[in-house]
Amino acid sequence: MRDLASEVGMEAASLYNHIKSKEEILNEICFSLANTYSDKMDEVYPSDNTPIEKVKKLIALHIQINSMSSPLATVMNDEWRHLTEPCKSQFLDMRKRYEYLFTEIIQQGVKRGEIKAVDPRIALYTLLSSVRWLQHWYHANRDLDVNDIKENIMEMFLTGLVADQYEWKP
Repeated sequence: MRDLASEVGMEAASLYNHIKSKEEILNEICFSLANTYSDKMDEVYPSDNTPIEKVKKLIALHIQINSMSSPLATVMNDEWRHLTEPCKSQFLDMRKRYEYLFTEIIQQGVKRGEIKAVDPRIALYTLLSSVRWLQHWYHANRDLDVNDIKENIMEMFLTGLVADQYEWKP
């Protein structure tokens, strides 16, 4: 708390007038971002967009948060384990719901033939873990434009790395 107070130009004691504890800060960060993800899912999931368009919108959100709000994303992704009950269970319930609905979107895409017949859970966790790493490397590479990063990531996710003229066999 002393370090935080120093960063914002306050005394640690003064900071406690605004924030009760480190736990309150952790709760605020985790639930703020979890609510952002949940709100977007509540908008995207029931929409008339195709499964691929839904996946694009959700991945774009992850790219945006993990590149532009990397300190907050780092706290949510790495420190949620330190939430105490009942907050930890509430957070995990939100996360499970989000992952379930995202998996459903991928399954819908597979059924419609828009997405290759892959295990939806493997696809989900590969997508999410890939964009999660932005929080660790993007801030050190600010010479890269976030829109270029988004286009590159979407291209790799949706068409892969193999060039069209190359015949790849698994």
